[in-house]
Amino acid sequence: MTRRFRFALSGSCALLAALLCALYGQHVRDEAERVRAEALERYGGEVVRLVVAPEGLDVGEVVDGRNVAERDWLADLAPDGAVVDLEEVLGAEVTIPAAAGAPLTELNFRDDEDAVEVPSGRVALSLPVTDGLGLPPSAGEGTALAAYRVSDTGVSLVSADLQVLRAPGERTSVGARGSVTVAVAPEAVASVLSASADGSLRLALPADDAAGLAEGSGIAPTSVPSEEGAGVEGGATP
Repeated sequence: MTRRFRFALSGSCALLAALLCALYGQHVRDEAERVRAEALERYGGEVVRLVVAPEGLDVGEVVDGRNVAERDWLADLAPDGAVVDLEEVLGAEVTIPAAAGAPLTELNFRDDEDAVEVPSGRVALSLPVTDGLGLPPSAGEGTALAAYRVSDTGVSLVSADLQVLRAPGERTSVGARGSVTVAVAPEAVASVLSASADGSLRLALPADDAAGLAEGSGIAPTSVPSEEGAGVEGGATP
């Protein structure tokens, strides 16, 4: 086997691998959109068009037509201050990172004086406060929370270490009862966003001796709202 042939073979394999990765990524995105569309159809309710960062946005990035997209979102599950008009943020510089798949909000474009301080190694998420979220009334800035997903099959721990950065504000035209801004570990962002989007997210205030719950332990505090108490029928999803 000549060196030229080996180089050609290696290049072909690399190209094939890149192509397969791209096809797989597109398949995953298409499947996610299909599941989301089915969930929206099952849940019903008013749907709004929000501006979303499919791949996420870092501080200093400028919004353009390539790094954001418009997607349907249930109005009751839209975060407070969600961006509904792409033209309003085109050319705007991001001051607080946006997680992949998360709707853009006013939080992502706050100036230095009004911006929240995100702890190192964390991602700030703005979550809509709905009847079923179970956010403790006493949860203020700095409060540590645990996040759970409630489904027909049971309750599972999503993240044992959320921190409140900004308490809920007043209700706006988009969003149920304002939103709460929390700091989340990067590895938990996708799970928290997914649970929030389908209405299965529940927040709880753990006791001091429960703060060390390990991720995935399956142990849920008694304060987690049940499906009946949350006012959501059958674990309604968007």
